[in-house]
Amino acid sequence: MHQLSYELIEGMPDDELLGSIVELSNTVFGFNEEIAGYKTALTNRRRLLFCLAFQGPTLTGFKVGYEERPRYFESWRGGVLPSARGQGIAGQLMELQHEWCAEARFAFITTICSNHNTGMLRLNMRHGLLVTGTYLDRGEELKLLLQKDIRPHGA
Repeated sequence: MHQLSYELIEGMPDDELLGSIVELSNTVFGFNEEIAGYKTALTNRRRLLFCLAFQGPTLTGFKVGYEERPRYFESWRGGVLPSARGQGIAGQLMELQHEWCAEARFAFITTICSNHNTGMLRLNMRHGLLVTGTYLDRGEELKLLLQKDIRPHGA
């Protein structure tokens, strides 16, 4: 088994790597997206950050986010290859993202999680994100809004 390595990319990755991210996202979420859809969703986003996990040359995990508004970082999408779960990859990606956000002087990290995705909800809460609201996605699925205050104490 190859050793795990991590990489942070600020801005849009090249098409080859983006293709691997989209493929992994499709595997994790059961989507059928293409690179063009990802680019459309992310092109005008400011301070775009991709946190990536590799086992050897294979992309095994990702976490993507961007500046949602001044001082607010939206942790948009992430996942780990099903065969690579249970190794702490998602938690490490989250820690790397949160460290980067703190160094970049964001005040808050926000994310949205499906109510039924208990694994992701537990992971978010273990890393200090708290539920701050809910809504019904297209009137059907309950979504949870989570947020973490990462300002230095007294700021």
